[in-house]
Amino acid sequence: MLITRATLTRSIRHIRSFYSSHDALPPVQTITGPLDLINVEEFRAKAFALEKPLLITARNASKAEDVKISPCSIPAADKWFIGGVSRDAESSFEREGSVILSQEYLAPFADTILPYELITPSSKDLGIVETSELSSLLKHYLQYSDGTTFHRFSAPLSLFLLASKTPNPPALYIAQAQLLDLPSTLQADLPTPHLVLQAGKGDIYDSNLWMGIPSTYTPLHKDPNPNLFVQLASRKRVRLFEPRAGLGIFREVQKSIGRVGNGGAIRGNEMMEGPERDGLYEAVWGKGVVGRENGGFETVVGPGDALFIPKGWWHSFMSVGTGVTGSVNWWFR
Repeated sequence: MLITRATLTRSIRHIRSFYSSHDALPPVQTITGPLDLINVEEFRAKAFALEKPLLITARNASKAEDVKISPCSIPAADKWFIGGVSRDAESSFEREGSVILSQEYLAPFADTILPYELITPSSKDLGIVETSELSSLLKHYLQYSDGTTFHRFSAPLSLFLLASKTPNPPALYIAQAQLLDLPSTLQADLPTPHLVLQAGKGDIYDSNLWMGIPSTYTPLHKDPNPNLFVQLASRKRVRLFEPRAGLGIFREVQKSIGRVGNGGAIRGNEMMEGPERDGLYEAVWGKGVVGRENGGFETVVGPGDALFIPKGWWHSFMSVGTGVTGSVNWWFR
């Protein structure tokens, strides 16, 4: 059953606060402190037990000039990525744009096979220089893709390393790479946070790595288990909707395109290209945002930040800036 909705008339503006991008949706509740020092009881009381989203950050966002990069408790943040924040001289905003991969550190693992996603202008147009080495490799990996503009395939890490240092690269995305499939050295760089191990039963349903060349985008969907999402490099904007509100958005989009969907529990190909992708994007991120009473929230996660997404809460991610993005998440209970 859809709940009452009110149209928010204020247009979307540029990000003016580090944690909430504009007035369209209220910010996610925040607690301050390094992830590895957050009290488990406080986390349970404010988020896990209540099934409410929570942003954990070690930064002070009260003033733009106070926003600084803080150390991340996940070693991969410092070992895998190089760069930080640059300030816009004409405004008070800080922006990501200089984050790159540490080619030296990651090169020994170049043969590691990973799951990729790529959106192209068309099935024949990759959107990059045809004669480049990267173009030749992508044509090889996409030759068996059944997608029109959205493609999933497996390839070695070396493809991402090459793309990240190629001028004007495509938005290549390492999506949902299971940590257990990574070399032991890389797994050790991504230790499980104590909140995941202690807040609930200690059961980890799955844990995954996400690395992308902007711009990257994940459509509105929900997870079957609680999710702790940790940002390693660059920033992502996130919009979250409580279960009934998110289901209402999803059903309306499905109805508008004459389709009965999968319920939003998985990121199917239909959500990543064509009318469903366009409809979900407009419903969640469009200028005429549809708000739902007590249903929607928004935040920006930066390096070292962790976002708790409760079971069944709908969410959509979008990269911010031009730097390589890195994230890791744990689904647990």
